[in-house]
Amino acid sequence: CTVSLGPPTLREPLAPRMVLAASWALVEPQLYPAADGWAPPALPANEDLLKYREEIEDWPKKTLVKRFCLLRARDLGPITKPENLEEYRYSLSCIPLTPWSRFSGEGDERGWMVWFYYEPQDEQKVLSALENLGLGISRKERMAVDPDSPNEDERIMMTCPQQTHHISAWEHELLFDDEQPKKMPDHEYWK
Repeated sequence: CTVSLGPPTLREPLAPRMVLAASWALVEPQLYPAADGWAPPALPANEDLLKYREEIEDWPKKTLVKRFCLLRARDLGPITKPENLEEYRYSLSCIPLTPWSRFSGEGDERGWMVWFYYEPQDEQKVLSALENLGLGISRKERMAVDPDSPNEDERIMMTCPQQTHHISAWEHELLFDDEQPKKMPDHEYWK
């Protein structure tokens, strides 16, 4: 009996060739195209990416203002509900503080840096709605958002027609000018 890895000939029995293939070679999985012909889209070419970037730059940008405040985790619930963001027309950018940071703690006492973004014509609606939710930010400094902001969250908020809520994956520690960051044991960073 002769066994080869090439195509079978009339003199070679087919069964031993199949056994050898099953013993020594793994069948390549063929995921795509699927039975219905679907295959994932290919990555775009550089020209396509440049064209897409130009299209995005041509989208109308909203004029936004923002207000900053420090909040505790217990206060975030009502203001982060998507239905409130849409109804009262504000967006959020939230950054968590480490538990050992100033203005922070554990659990519901955890601190958050929160920026409220809204269009100037919606200001009274936003401020009164947040006041009704238990958060008075009308005394907080109002800042204009730079239309050419380097902050990706702000660029998204200016071009996106709906309201957005951005949460940083990174924790921060607030310090006074003369303070140094606290060095914590490694296990504190991975809770």
